[in-house]
Amino acid sequence: MSGIGELAAFARRSGETWFVAVLNGPQAKTIRVDLRFLGTNPYRATLVRDDPDNPAAERLEQSSVTRQGSLAIGLRPGGGFLGRLVPRKGGESGL
Repeated sequence: MSGIGELAAFARRSGETWFVAVLNGPQAKTIRVDLRFLGTNPYRATLVRDDPDNPAAERLEQSSVTRQGSLAIGLRPGGGFLGRLVPRKGGESGL
């Protein structure tokens, strides 16, 4: 998925928590990150995305994801994305 001068994408794990980072090059694009690397439990996702309406701002989102899904990431020129994915524990519900 990464390409010199075009896109850099990373996924790293610390314990059970995953971190996803994407840095974009000069062209706007949308990418899709497959989440099959996650464990079997649902994950609580904290996502920081480019704000398409304001090039100097980001949007913070909370969602729930599973290994069967993927993340669609819209990137502006020179933009980026950060995601922190934490497994939900047994009695935890919702986001």
